Amino acid sequence: MSISFEVLGIEEATQYFENASAELQNTVHVKLEQICQIIADYAREIAPKRTGNYASSIYYEATGDMQFKIGAGATYAAVIEFGSAAHFIIPRSAKALRFEVDGDTVFAKYVMHPGTAPQFILHTAKTANMDKIVQAVRDGVREALGRGEK
Repeated sequence: MSISFEVLGIEEATQYFENASAELQNTVHVKLEQICQIIADYAREIAPKRTGNYASSIYYEATGDMQFKIGAGATYAAVIEFGSAAHFIIPRSAKALRFEVDGDTVFAKYVMHPGTAPQFILHTAKTANMDKIVQAVRDGVREALGRGEK
């Protein structure tokens, strides 16, 4: 013995879910992009500002469907973010380095830089806003499904 049945309107239902999926993806993408702006703004706020170059080089961009990158374009951004090990500094085009120590001019063939501690600016900005990232996804899904909170 067996029973059979036919589902009417399956093509319409499939199309509905395909459209809902595209809308859901677009809505979540927009919400996440708004959060990326918040994260980039926060990173600029907490970034070191001796010259302002590093802070002004912080950016975000969409790299794919619901994929984003937040970075810094300054040539020394990795050193600020991750720090550096101790290293020698040698002159590039002169015979000696010239700098001041306690008001006295000093010349040296090289110096040993002690390295720098990592500052984790971008990581800190992302971590501080993780709850906003999660909430953006929730809000985007709710909005796309027509269940947005009023």
